Amino acid sequence: MPALPDWPDRDVQTRFSPAAIPQPAPPPDTGPTVQWPTPRRSRRALLAGVLLGLTGLSVAGAVIVSTCTLCYAVSTDGSPPLAYVQGEDTYQTAVRQVEDQVSEILRSDYRYAQETTMALTIAPKNSLQTSDQLTASLMETVDQVKAEYILTIDGLPIGACESREAIDQALQGIKDTYTNQFTVSAYFDNTVDVVVGYLPAQAEVLGAQALAERLTQPRQQAQPAIEALLQVLEPAQELPRSMETLRAEAQAIDQDQGTLPLLTVCTVEEVTYTQPVEPPVQEVEDSTLLLGEEKVLSQGTPGLEERTDRVTYTMGQEQSRENMSRNRLAQATPTQVAVGTAQGVEGAKGRFLWPLRGRITSPFGGRQIFGGENFHRGLDIAAPSGTPIAASAGGQVIWAGPKGTYGNLVKIDHGNGFTTYYAHCSELLVQEGDQVTQGQTIALVGSTGRSTGPHCHFELLWQDELLDPQLCLP
Repeated sequence: MPALPDWPDRDVQTRFSPAAIPQPAPPPDTGPTVQWPTPRRSRRALLAGVLLGLTGLSVAGAVIVSTCTLCYAVSTDGSPPLAYVQGEDTYQTAVRQVEDQVSEILRSDYRYAQETTMALTIAPKNSLQTSDQLTASLMETVDQVKAEYILTIDGLPIGACESREAIDQALQGIKDTYTNQFTVSAYFDNTVDVVVGYLPAQAEVLGAQALAERLTQPRQQAQPAIEALLQVLEPAQELPRSMETLRAEAQAIDQDQGTLPLLTVCTVEEVTYTQPVEPPVQEVEDSTLLLGEEKVLSQGTPGLEERTDRVTYTMGQEQSRENMSRNRLAQATPTQVAVGTAQGVEGAKGRFLWPLRGRITSPFGGRQIFGGENFHRGLDIAAPSGTPIAASAGGQVIWAGPKGTYGNLVKIDHGNGFTTYYAHCSELLVQEGDQVTQGQTIALVGSTGRSTGPHCHFELLWQDELLDPQLCLP
């Protein structure tokens, strides 16, 4: 038996160097260490995952049930689904409606011949179509008819186009004809509308230029095309008024309206320009002039202003003008005018001459004659028969002929409210409407009418008020 090593006593402290202690070899590098859960934790995590998955499936199922439904996908000629419907009866109703509409448009019997399949599927509830909606979808698959944009003016169909853009382009082109750099707005004085309707596939369809040409034609020239379009549209229901009413309106285009265009274009312009300003008038009273008479004392000078107006035109013809602003560039100087203040006798003085010279046998005012007293309206100037009678002032003859007790009478309107009478004439030398000058012979002395001898009865009136001629004559 080998000898045991000699261990030191317990009381002796033995020191070792760490380096002297043998170290175990490190384990080989096999990648990151995976910390596996204990068996109890593993079972809990697995159970939680299963429960979470079942909850997700339940929620997803609830969402699908609430937003989707079992339905039919309708396809034609192998194309992608055209629509989703609840049942086959919806499809059958839509097909019957399509056949009825197309038969009415074509005026012949039509049967829907598109190859259609209905596949059971699940689709969102809000994607299901009614029979009317499906009818609209199926109409788009019918080759014998086509949906077009129809322009109506005041309810009357004018033309059909393939696109709304073509109609807008034609309408804008017509507006542009009447616009310029000053135009701020342009509009039609008509009710212009666009409706969508189905027409036979061979029906006339206009482009923008052709539609614009039709719109610029006189009504009478466009009438045949309008009536032809009404014939095509007659079965349709898209127009705002009955066909009977529209047909009557189309046929009622007469000669007066026939020369007018289909569209009435109104434009509004804002124009700035300069114009002269009339001089103001300053009035100065003048007692030497008769009331109502005027005389220019000094002529003023016009001013100048800049104006901005808003002008409304209809078919290029100005209809109204509204001033928006004005700026005075040069002030006007006033025109001074004398205005008369003289009235009656005062105004008559210096205006009238004696119609003839002779003895005054009866003055103006009250007198005794023919066995009684009466008011004498003028002067009686005695003279031999045939003595010339002159116009007391210039004016227009307003009466020349017999007039009751006056006998042969001449009346002259001198303006400014003055009128003169020349009565009992033997012969009249003027006619009604003649213009006479002061001193011109107008008649001859006589004794016609109620008269006691040859003389001239002379009256002077101002604004139908009798004046005493002796106070007015020189």
